[in-house]
Amino acid sequence: MGSGFLLYLAAATSCQGVFALGYWLLLAPLSTFGWNRAYLLGALGLSAGLPLVALPAAWAQLLGPAALPAATLPVWYLGATALAPATAGAAPTSIPWLLVVLIIYWLGVAWQAGRTARSLGWLYRLSRRHPRTRLGRGWLVQLPEPSRPAFSFGRCVFLSPAHAQLPAADYALLVQHEQVHGAQYHSLDLLLAEALGCFFWFNGLVPYFQRQLRLVHEYLADAAVTRPAGNRVAYGRLLLKLAAGPLPSSLVHPFAARQVAQRIHMLTFPPSSPMQKLRFLLIIPVAALAWVGAATLNPTPSVAAGLPKVQPVAKAQSRIGTITWQGNKFLTTTQLNEALGLKSGDLYSKETLERTLAYRPDNRDVTSRYMDQGYLFFQITPTATPRPDGTTDLLFTISEGATARINSVVVKGNQKVPTADVLALIPLHKGELFSRAKLIQSQKTMVESGLFDPTKIGINPQPDVANGLVNIEYVLIEK
Repeated sequence: MGSGFLLYLAAATSCQGVFALGYWLLLAPLSTFGWNRAYLLGALGLSAGLPLVALPAAWAQLLGPAALPAATLPVWYLGATALAPATAGAAPTSIPWLLVVLIIYWLGVAWQAGRTARSLGWLYRLSRRHPRTRLGRGWLVQLPEPSRPAFSFGRCVFLSPAHAQLPAADYALLVQHEQVHGAQYHSLDLLLAEALGCFFWFNGLVPYFQRQLRLVHEYLADAAVTRPAGNRVAYGRLLLKLAAGPLPSSLVHPFAARQVAQRIHMLTFPPSSPMQKLRFLLIIPVAALAWVGAATLNPTPSVAAGLPKVQPVAKAQSRIGTITWQGNKFLTTTQLNEALGLKSGDLYSKETLERTLAYRPDNRDVTSRYMDQGYLFFQITPTATPRPDGTTDLLFTISEGATARINSVVVKGNQKVPTADVLALIPLHKGELFSRAKLIQSQKTMVESGLFDPTKIGINPQPDVANGLVNIEYVLIEK
């Protein structure tokens, strides 16, 4: 997972922001508690799913590893066949920033997941280590600490000795309230939000949805207990009497913790009118706005460093139309067409185009023609434009850059073979123009010498763009 995954997280976060703002402005004041619950759960699900619809180009990056961007040069493709062993053994000179961000992200995910696992383990131990009795389809767990607030998780209701001292009517209301949470599966909502919170630990939007879900759950339980009985005043006094401090866990439903005043206010709040319920129709434009926000982050698919980026072809059997070159000075258009090896009327293939631009064994490809003459900073960007007649026009935009000369050639890792003998195998010398062909040849020569492990020949070009120089470092392991 690379930059596409980070863009997905950013798009999902933007969707969460749109849905959270819509809820705060339009729906939070309503007494449509069941509908509000559905909106909050739907918002969490859509926030995770809409970016996958809005960012189809990111699917490959989300489902598989993406190439990390080159730290210094945009073009370092030296040919899959020629330098596969050397690249495998090369020692990186720096850690890409994207890798650092991903490591930090996954450490945060692991920390948040561990925190959730500890909370679940704590609840499991509470339910198993203390006396419990059957309570309908669930359990009533008696905790020893008198100061422990009343709370529930799943179908388990946790009470302390202090709650047993309540009047019978108050005790019945308390137990009934916690049972409603279990009967309506409120804990599953919190578990879903907690799971998403593991992946979005870096922002406060998922915790906002968790708080609003928990508050709506309390509204639902309060309404289920008081509306049939009609004794809202006594129930409100019970809420104030049992008001507690911080939550023992983000996964539980305490009987009376924070926002008691809001709950008492909602006990006397009249049912929302049909006109007020029409606000839920605004969910459609809110979802559309979230989708548009995600679509604005549509990433350009990553490509391997140095491989040309080609537009998708409209038809599998499309043929090449016109071929146009821009920005070339060192080579003429005729020379470039010759190096390309394609002409108008040939079958168009993205793979063939990438291969003929980047590397051919005879070093007659466009990239070799430039990089073998010192144009180390050369870049080429092809654009494929399908036409209604079934052909595909090709436009190649070239940035030649300045030529680069060898500043130094450094050998590391050799202990038995003298450095002078190693340098004699390398056809690159200080002051010469950089040549990719000579770089490839140096690796072949070292492999054929039989002195070094052929799978661990590291070649690390270190360009100095400002001065037009490049240092070549060879990292070797002797046999």
